[in-house]
Amino acid sequence: MKKFTLPFITVLTTILMGCASAGSHYELGMDDYQSGRLDEAMQEFQLSVSANPMDPEAHNSLGDVYADKDMLVDAAAEWETALKLQPSFSDAGSRLVAAYLTLGKESCDKGKNQDAIQLWKRAIELDPDNMEAHKRLGFLYAEAGNVSQAIPELEYVAKKGTNDDAVYAKLGTAYFRKKRYEDAISTFEELARIKPADGMIYNNIGSVYIKMRKYDDAIQMLEEAVKLAPDKAAIYDNLGNAYYNKGLYKYARIQWTKALKIEPLNKTAKNNIKILDQMGD
Repeated sequence: MKKFTLPFITVLTTILMGCASAGSHYELGMDDYQSGRLDEAMQEFQLSVSANPMDPEAHNSLGDVYADKDMLVDAAAEWETALKLQPSFSDAGSRLVAAYLTLGKESCDKGKNQDAIQLWKRAIELDPDNMEAHKRLGFLYAEAGNVSQAIPELEYVAKKGTNDDAVYAKLGTAYFRKKRYEDAISTFEELARIKPADGMIYNNIGSVYIKMRKYDDAIQMLEEAVKLAPDKAAIYDNLGNAYYNKGLYKYARIQWTKALKIEPLNKTAKNNIKILDQMGD
């Protein structure tokens, strides 16, 4: 009987010792972590993960240590593992979102736009209501000229009732580029509500009206823009265009002349005045 009992005891002891070892490494790691001994905590959590790779708590805690040591990529990998092992692990999920927002910005700053896009998309997968991730993704798409992809991201943020003027400015411009002029006007009007003293917003609205051939509306908006920002040559350029398209060439010349006084090298105003000279007006 002893020949059969001894192997059984040996195997059982090995299993029990393995579990105890994993648990003790985790507990030692927590003690080190709470005491600020990050290097020691990292080592203990690594041993805990090695002994029990299916333990989400160990992966999560190792991720926390990595994050505190500014090893954010490694931290994200551990949090992803913790979340995969336990999908309801909210701590790992929230930390991942914050990590991907930071890592995405770092990638964007380095010109690695595709990496940034993938990181922010993953953040949105984890937290679909995260406005910051939608905003950053929308801004990046817009700056890259991917207007069709930028619009839904920026619309999401705008519909949440944000007062972020940059969101409305980017969204209005995106609508304008897609020739969605009515949407552009309503978005710039919302922007004007947030920044009522910004003359360039009224200039933008006037520009949209010119594209829609609503020249009276354009003139009204651009005259308001001049009152708020009398030193902006672009406003006089647009106001001159509105008058020109109404056939009011004398008034158009006056506005383009004002633009040249502000910017003597303004090619647009120079060329437009030359056209009037050739017309005899």
